[in-house]
Amino acid sequence: MAIEILPMERADIPRVFPLLRGAHPCRVLTREAMDWRYDHPLSGTRETSLLAVEGEAVVGFLRSVLRSDDDGRRRGLSFLATVAGSHRDTDLGSRLLKASERGLVEGGAEVLRAEAADGAVHAGGDGFRRTLLDHGYVPEDDHHILGLDLSTLPEAPPASGGIRVRPFSDHADDPRGIYWIDRLTTLDEPGADPWFPSYEDWRKNVWGHPLTDLDLCLLVLADGVPAAVTCYVSDGGTRLESSMTGTLRGYRGRGLAGYAKAVALRRARDRGFTHAYAGNHEDNAPMLAINDRLGYTLVGTETSYVKRLGEGPRRGRPSPRTSPNTP
Repeated sequence: MAIEILPMERADIPRVFPLLRGAHPCRVLTREAMDWRYDHPLSGTRETSLLAVEGEAVVGFLRSVLRSDDDGRRRGLSFLATVAGSHRDTDLGSRLLKASERGLVEGGAEVLRAEAADGAVHAGGDGFRRTLLDHGYVPEDDHHILGLDLSTLPEAPPASGGIRVRPFSDHADDPRGIYWIDRLTTLDEPGADPWFPSYEDWRKNVWGHPLTDLDLCLLVLADGVPAAVTCYVSDGGTRLESSMTGTLRGYRGRGLAGYAKAVALRRARDRGFTHAYAGNHEDNAPMLAINDRLGYTLVGTETSYVKRLGEGPRRGRPSPRTSPNTP
Protein backbone atom coordinates (compact mmCIF):
# COMPACT_ATOMS: atom_id res chain seq x y z
CA MET A 1 0.00 0.00 0.00
CA ALA A 2 1.34 3.45 -0.92
CA ILE A 3 2.46 5.80 1.84
CA GLU A 4 1.30 9.42 1.70
CA ILE A 5 3.03 12.30 3.50
CA LEU A 6 0.45 14.83 4.65
CA PRO A 7 0.18 17.78 7.06
CA MET A 8 -1.15 16.74 10.45
CA GLU A 9 -4.61 17.95 11.39
CA ARG A 10 -5.87 18.25 14.95
CA ALA A 11 -8.15 15.25 14.42
CA ASP A 12 -5.05 13.13 13.68
CA ILE A 13 -3.58 13.55 17.18
CA PRO A 14 -5.26 10.46 18.72
CA ARG A 15 -3.67 8.34 15.95
CA VAL A 16 -0.25 10.01 16.24
CA PHE A 17 0.12 9.92 20.01
CA PRO A 18 0.71 6.14 20.43
CA LEU A 19 3.48 6.23 17.81
CA LEU A 20 5.27 9.10 19.56
CA ARG A 21 4.73 7.74 23.07
CA GLY A 22 6.24 4.40 22.14
CA ALA A 23 9.23 5.79 20.25
CA HIS A 24 10.37 8.37 22.82
CA PRO A 25 10.56 6.66 26.21
CA CYS A 26 12.50 9.52 27.86
CA ARG A 27 10.10 12.30 26.87
CA VAL A 28 7.11 13.56 28.79
CA LEU A 29 4.13 13.59 26.46
CA THR A 30 0.35 13.58 26.74
CA ARG A 31 -2.46 13.79 24.22
CA GLU A 32 -3.80 16.87 25.97
CA ALA A 33 -0.45 18.62 25.55
CA MET A 34 -0.39 17.77 21.84
CA ASP A 35 -3.84 19.30 21.48
CA TRP A 36 -2.65 22.41 23.32
CA ARG A 37 0.43 22.80 21.16
CA TYR A 38 -1.66 22.51 18.00
CA ASP A 39 -4.00 25.22 19.31
CA HIS A 40 -1.16 27.51 20.53
CA PRO A 41 1.54 27.83 17.87
CA LEU A 42 4.60 29.82 18.91
CA SER A 43 4.40 33.46 17.91
CA GLY A 44 6.84 34.49 15.21
CA THR A 45 7.18 30.93 13.92
CA ARG A 46 5.62 28.67 11.34
CA GLU A 47 5.12 25.15 12.69
CA THR A 48 4.39 22.13 10.51
CA SER A 49 3.81 18.54 11.56
CA LEU A 50 4.00 15.95 8.79
CA LEU A 51 2.44 12.50 8.90
CA ALA A 52 3.32 9.42 6.89
CA VAL A 53 0.05 7.53 6.43
CA GLU A 54 -0.40 4.02 5.07
CA GLY A 55 -4.07 3.27 4.71
CA GLU A 56 -5.53 4.24 8.09
CA ALA A 57 -2.25 3.77 9.99
CA VAL A 58 0.15 6.57 10.91
CA VAL A 59 3.63 5.15 10.33
CA GLY A 60 5.76 8.30 10.53
CA PHE A 61 5.87 11.81 11.99
CA LEU A 62 8.17 14.83 11.78
CA ARG A 63 7.64 18.29 13.25
CA SER A 64 9.42 21.36 11.90
CA VAL A 65 9.58 25.00 12.97
CA LEU A 66 10.61 28.00 10.87
CA ARG A 67 11.58 31.16 12.70
CA SER A 68 13.49 34.39 12.18
CA ASP A 69 16.50 35.09 14.39
CA ASP A 70 17.18 38.51 15.86
CA ASP A 71 19.48 39.30 12.91
CA GLY A 72 16.72 38.54 10.41
CA ARG A 73 18.11 35.19 9.22
CA ARG A 74 15.56 32.42 8.92
CA ARG A 75 16.26 29.13 10.63
CA GLY A 76 14.51 25.82 10.08
CA LEU A 77 14.38 23.18 12.80
CA SER A 78 13.33 19.60 12.09
CA PHE A 79 12.93 17.55 15.22
CA LEU A 80 13.36 13.85 15.90
CA ALA A 81 11.73 11.96 13.01
CA THR A 82 9.53 9.13 14.30
CA VAL A 83 9.04 6.04 12.15
CA ALA A 84 7.04 2.95 13.09
CA GLY A 85 9.11 -0.15 13.76
CA SER A 86 7.66 -1.86 10.70
CA HIS A 87 9.11 0.85 8.43
CA ARG A 88 12.51 1.63 9.96
CA ASP A 89 14.37 -0.37 7.30
CA THR A 90 12.81 1.70 4.52
CA ASP A 91 13.49 5.20 3.16
CA LEU A 92 10.57 6.71 5.08
CA GLY A 93 12.79 8.78 7.38
CA SER A 94 14.50 10.24 4.32
CA ARG A 95 11.16 11.05 2.69
CA LEU A 96 9.94 12.84 5.81
CA LEU A 97 13.16 14.82 6.07
CA LYS A 98 13.03 15.86 2.40
CA ALA A 99 9.43 17.00 2.75
CA SER A 100 10.30 18.97 5.88
CA GLU A 101 13.33 20.57 4.23
CA ARG A 102 11.30 21.52 1.19
CA GLY A 103 8.82 23.47 3.27
CA LEU A 104 11.53 25.17 5.32
CA VAL A 105 13.57 26.20 2.29
CA GLU A 106 10.47 27.52 0.53
CA GLY A 107 9.92 29.62 3.65
CA GLY A 108 13.39 31.14 3.30
CA ALA A 109 15.40 29.07 5.78
CA GLU A 110 19.16 29.65 5.53
CA VAL A 111 20.22 27.21 8.25
CA LEU A 112 18.65 23.80 8.81
CA ARG A 113 18.96 21.86 12.03
CA ALA A 114 17.72 18.45 13.04
CA GLU A 115 18.12 16.07 15.95
CA ALA A 116 18.72 12.36 16.31
CA ALA A 117 19.42 10.22 19.34
CA ASP A 118 20.61 6.77 20.31
CA GLY A 119 18.05 3.99 20.08
CA ALA A 120 17.39 3.85 23.83
CA VAL A 121 16.31 7.50 23.70
CA HIS A 122 14.69 7.59 20.24
CA ALA A 123 13.55 4.29 18.76
CA GLY A 124 14.95 4.23 15.25
CA GLY A 125 17.25 7.12 16.04
CA ASP A 126 20.40 5.41 14.80
CA GLY A 127 18.84 5.09 11.36
CA PHE A 128 17.82 8.74 11.36
CA ARG A 129 21.41 9.71 12.22
CA ARG A 130 22.53 7.99 9.03
CA THR A 131 19.78 9.72 7.08
CA LEU A 132 20.94 13.14 8.30
CA LEU A 133 24.54 12.43 7.35
CA ASP A 134 23.42 11.19 3.91
CA HIS A 135 21.55 14.47 3.42
CA GLY A 136 24.57 16.66 4.12
CA TYR A 137 24.05 17.45 7.79
CA VAL A 138 27.07 17.53 10.10
CA PRO A 139 27.01 16.89 13.86
CA GLU A 140 27.33 20.04 15.92
CA ASP A 141 27.06 19.07 19.58
CA ASP A 142 25.75 16.41 21.94
CA HIS A 143 23.47 16.21 24.94
CA HIS A 144 23.60 13.39 27.45
CA ILE A 145 20.12 12.01 28.13
CA LEU A 146 19.93 10.76 31.71
CA GLY A 147 17.39 8.66 33.57
CA LEU A 148 16.64 8.17 37.26
CA ASP A 149 14.54 5.56 39.04
CA LEU A 150 13.10 7.69 41.85
CA SER A 151 13.01 4.74 44.24
CA THR A 152 16.82 5.01 44.36
CA LEU A 153 16.91 8.76 45.08
CA PRO A 154 19.38 9.60 47.87
CA GLU A 155 18.53 11.81 50.82
CA ALA A 156 18.44 15.52 50.08
CA PRO A 157 21.58 17.37 51.20
CA PRO A 158 21.09 19.81 54.07
CA ALA A 159 20.34 23.38 53.06
CA SER A 160 22.89 25.97 54.04
CA GLY A 161 21.77 28.84 56.23
CA GLY A 162 19.40 31.35 54.71
CA ILE A 163 18.27 29.04 51.87
CA ARG A 164 14.57 28.43 51.21
CA VAL A 165 12.68 26.94 48.27
CA ARG A 166 9.23 27.92 47.08
CA PRO A 167 7.14 26.31 44.33
CA PHE A 168 6.41 28.36 41.25
CA SER A 169 2.71 28.01 42.06
CA ASP A 170 3.28 30.50 44.92
CA HIS A 171 4.15 33.12 42.28
CA ALA A 172 1.27 32.51 39.87
CA ASP A 173 0.09 36.12 40.08
CA ASP A 174 3.41 37.60 38.95
CA PRO A 175 6.19 35.24 37.76
CA ARG A 176 8.28 37.98 36.13
CA GLY A 177 11.16 37.52 38.60
CA ILE A 178 11.28 33.80 37.77
CA TYR A 179 11.31 34.68 34.08
CA TRP A 180 14.47 36.75 34.47
CA ILE A 181 16.34 34.02 36.34
CA ASP A 182 15.21 31.48 33.75
CA ARG A 183 16.32 33.77 30.93
CA LEU A 184 19.73 34.65 32.37
CA THR A 185 20.65 31.12 33.39
CA THR A 186 19.38 29.52 30.15
CA LEU A 187 21.40 31.92 27.98
CA ASP A 188 24.44 31.13 30.15
CA GLU A 189 24.31 27.38 29.47
CA PRO A 190 26.96 25.65 27.31
CA GLY A 191 25.74 25.40 23.73
CA ALA A 192 22.82 27.75 24.32
CA ASP A 193 21.08 29.47 21.44
CA PRO A 194 21.49 33.28 21.78
CA TRP A 195 17.70 33.71 21.79
CA PHE A 196 15.06 33.58 24.48
CA PRO A 197 11.33 34.32 24.27
CA SER A 198 9.83 37.58 25.43
CA TYR A 199 8.12 37.59 28.82
CA GLU A 200 4.71 37.45 27.12
CA ASP A 201 5.66 34.42 25.02
CA TRP A 202 7.36 32.71 27.98
CA ARG A 203 4.29 33.27 30.15
CA LYS A 204 2.11 31.69 27.47
CA ASN A 205 4.30 28.87 26.14
CA VAL A 206 6.52 27.88 29.08
CA TRP A 207 4.75 28.89 32.28
CA GLY A 208 1.35 28.21 30.73
CA HIS A 209 2.24 24.97 28.98
CA PRO A 210 0.04 22.12 30.27
CA LEU A 211 3.06 19.91 30.98
CA THR A 212 4.80 22.52 33.17
CA ASP A 213 4.38 21.31 36.74
CA LEU A 214 4.28 24.49 38.81
CA ASP A 215 4.25 22.57 42.09
CA LEU A 216 7.49 20.74 41.25
CA CYS A 217 9.26 23.76 39.72
CA LEU A 218 11.10 25.54 42.53
CA LEU A 219 12.50 29.02 43.12
CA VAL A 220 15.50 29.15 45.45
CA LEU A 221 15.81 32.13 47.79
CA ALA A 222 19.20 32.95 49.31
CA ASP A 223 18.73 35.29 52.29
CA GLY A 224 15.37 36.22 50.80
CA VAL A 225 16.77 37.03 47.34
CA PRO A 226 15.79 34.91 44.27
CA ALA A 227 18.97 33.09 43.23
CA ALA A 228 18.18 29.86 41.33
CA VAL A 229 15.44 27.81 39.71
CA THR A 230 14.79 24.19 38.90
CA CYS A 231 11.98 23.47 36.43
CA TYR A 232 10.08 20.32 35.44
CA VAL A 233 7.46 19.09 33.04
CA SER A 234 5.39 16.05 33.97
CA ASP A 235 2.67 13.80 32.64
CA GLY A 236 0.82 14.14 35.95
CA GLY A 237 1.31 10.44 36.67
CA THR A 238 4.64 8.61 36.66
CA ARG A 239 7.12 10.51 34.50
CA LEU A 240 8.81 13.90 34.77
CA GLU A 241 11.55 15.63 32.82
CA SER A 242 13.90 18.42 33.84
CA SER A 243 13.46 21.43 31.56
CA MET A 244 15.94 23.80 33.23
CA THR A 245 18.04 24.18 36.36
CA GLY A 246 20.21 27.25 36.79
CA THR A 247 21.81 29.53 39.36
CA LEU A 248 22.62 33.20 38.91
CA ARG A 249 26.37 33.76 38.65
CA GLY A 250 26.71 35.59 41.94
CA TYR A 251 25.26 32.65 43.88
CA ARG A 252 27.12 29.74 42.32
CA GLY A 253 29.32 27.43 44.37
CA ARG A 254 26.84 27.24 47.27
CA GLY A 255 25.12 23.99 46.22
CA LEU A 256 21.80 25.68 45.41
CA ALA A 257 21.09 23.80 42.20
CA GLY A 258 21.79 20.38 43.68
CA TYR A 259 19.72 21.10 46.76
CA ALA A 260 16.78 22.41 44.72
CA LYS A 261 16.81 19.40 42.38
CA ALA A 262 16.94 16.98 45.31
CA VAL A 263 13.97 18.66 46.98
CA ALA A 264 11.94 18.73 43.75
CA LEU A 265 12.64 15.08 42.98
CA ARG A 266 11.68 13.98 46.50
CA ARG A 267 8.43 15.90 46.15
CA ALA A 268 7.81 14.15 42.84
CA ARG A 269 8.47 10.74 44.40
CA ASP A 270 6.08 11.55 47.25
CA ARG A 271 3.39 12.37 44.65
CA GLY A 272 3.82 8.93 43.06
CA PHE A 273 6.19 9.68 40.18
CA THR A 274 8.56 6.81 39.42
CA HIS A 275 11.00 8.01 36.74
CA ALA A 276 12.79 11.27 36.01
CA TYR A 277 14.76 12.28 32.92
CA ALA A 278 17.16 15.09 32.10
CA GLY A 279 19.27 16.26 29.18
CA ASN A 280 22.59 18.05 29.67
CA HIS A 281 25.01 19.44 27.12
CA GLU A 282 28.21 17.39 27.06
CA ASP A 283 30.22 20.45 28.21
CA ASN A 284 27.98 21.21 31.19
CA ALA A 285 30.23 19.46 33.71
CA PRO A 286 28.71 21.06 36.85
CA MET A 287 25.18 19.89 36.04
CA LEU A 288 26.34 16.47 34.91
CA ALA A 289 28.11 16.13 38.28
CA ILE A 290 24.97 17.19 40.17
CA ASN A 291 22.83 14.66 38.32
CA ASP A 292 25.42 11.95 38.90
CA ARG A 293 25.25 12.59 42.66
CA LEU A 294 21.46 12.34 42.48
CA GLY A 295 21.73 8.90 40.89
CA TYR A 296 20.96 9.67 37.24
CA THR A 297 22.57 7.29 34.74
CA LEU A 298 23.25 7.70 31.04
CA VAL A 299 20.47 6.44 28.77
CA GLY A 300 21.97 7.68 25.50
CA THR A 301 23.15 10.68 23.53
CA GLU A 302 21.09 13.14 21.50
CA THR A 303 22.96 15.00 18.76
CA SER A 304 22.14 18.28 17.02
CA TYR A 305 23.01 18.30 13.30
CA VAL A 306 23.28 21.35 11.04
CA LYS A 307 23.17 22.08 7.32
CA ARG A 308 24.04 25.64 6.29
CA LEU A 309 22.42 26.86 3.08
CA GLY A 310 23.79 30.42 3.24
CA GLU A 311 26.72 32.28 4.71
CA GLY A 312 26.56 33.53 8.25
CA PRO A 313 27.91 33.15 11.78
CA ARG A 314 27.75 29.88 13.63
CA ARG A 315 24.91 29.44 16.04
CA GLY A 316 24.61 27.25 19.08
CA ARG A 317 22.23 24.39 19.57
CA PRO A 318 18.55 25.32 19.85
CA SER A 319 17.62 25.94 23.47
CA PRO A 320 14.96 23.61 24.92
CA ARG A 321 12.78 26.72 25.25
CA THR A 322 12.74 27.21 21.47
CA SER A 323 11.54 23.71 20.88
CA PRO A 324 8.85 22.81 23.43
CA ASN A 325 8.85 19.21 24.41
CA THR A 326 5.48 18.43 22.92
CA PRO A 327 5.46 17.73 19.16
